[in-house]
Amino acid sequence: MMKLFGTLYRFELKKILGQRLFPVAVLLGAALLLGRIVLTLNGTGYYYRYDAQTNSVERLPRPYGEVEALRRDYLRSLSGQVLDDPLMEDLAGQYRDDASGTLMWNLNSYSPFLYLNLMGDRTGMTAEGFYADRLRTFTRDPVLYSLSEAEQAYWQDQPSTLGPLILDYAGGWQAMAQDCSLLCQVTVLLGAVCLCRLFSQEHRTRTDQLVLSSAKGRTAAFWARFGAGLALVLSGLYVLAHCIFYGPDGFSTALQLWSEGSSFPLHLSIGGFVLLLIALLALACVATAALVMFLSELLRSAVPALAVPFLLSGAVLLNLFYSVDRPVRQLSSYLPFCRISIDTLEDFFLVTLGGLRLNSLQFSFLLYPLLAVLFGALCWLCYRTYQVTGR
Repeated sequence: MMKLFGTLYRFELKKILGQRLFPVAVLLGAALLLGRIVLTLNGTGYYYRYDAQTNSVERLPRPYGEVEALRRDYLRSLSGQVLDDPLMEDLAGQYRDDASGTLMWNLNSYSPFLYLNLMGDRTGMTAEGFYADRLRTFTRDPVLYSLSEAEQAYWQDQPSTLGPLILDYAGGWQAMAQDCSLLCQVTVLLGAVCLCRLFSQEHRTRTDQLVLSSAKGRTAAFWARFGAGLALVLSGLYVLAHCIFYGPDGFSTALQLWSEGSSFPLHLSIGGFVLLLIALLALACVATAALVMFLSELLRSAVPALAVPFLLSGAVLLNLFYSVDRPVRQLSSYLPFCRISIDTLEDFFLVTLGGLRLNSLQFSFLLYPLLAVLFGALCWLCYRTYQVTGR
């Protein structure tokens, strides 16, 4: 049985890889991901020039790579230092000089420096003041965010686990987090393109009759085809080249050191947050692949199987779910194109299961495997039904 399965598995995998669309989709996906990094580093960024005498700042265009190199060199010089009162006093004193003040103004992507840059009067600045201000950012407006009392209480309890920030350069992990949405779009849609014809093509050409004529071949053929599809999708996840361009520094840096994550009170590192998104992407790819293969088998056509993920992706890109009521917003937030992005840092809705309250990240790790099992089971039922009615 295992020998038969292995033979069918290799056959199905070769069939997928032999599609004309496959090399085009892979090359296009790789070009988009690598092109995003290269274009970002070689594109125009904002460089801030500070005038200490007038306490004013001028924004100038400059290659983004140069500005990022400036951040990298300075943050590496502070690596491992705890943000306490003596360090905060030292950082605030650097605004007395044009050159050092200019350097500080170009570090806005890190929350302590953004805090200092936004202060008109920096005399008497303390780390305690910064941490107190950070606690205020964790307080959510229940009307603006449509939060219940239980959700407010949950998020108010989270900052108690956070400690003082330790400075480090984390530009690579920040870029990975920002680019995870593009990685999700490319990987999920690439998988859909390559798998949408996996079952429907057999109905059109009637080439599965040879395999289905064998009693043992029926079950083995399905799981070989299904498994080949999932293996293809998972192989597209090894596309993280950011460490080569930015450096691997700062994996364990607190998420709150990053300005984008400064208001998200969970006890996570920047690197840990990226790995969570990548793990969710793997699960989302499996669930999406199962959905596409199920639709391909159910409708016996590749077009609707391919249309569903592309339409959902387009709806997310156009922000069609942004201004609707909470139930729709919360439901749509679990689409991979929403969840696997930095938008997760602004998702404060909880899901209650019995007496257990789960945040959006926790519930996603439960939801995606269940969806994969559900769509896989539905695909199997449709496949079994076709063996009886479709021949």
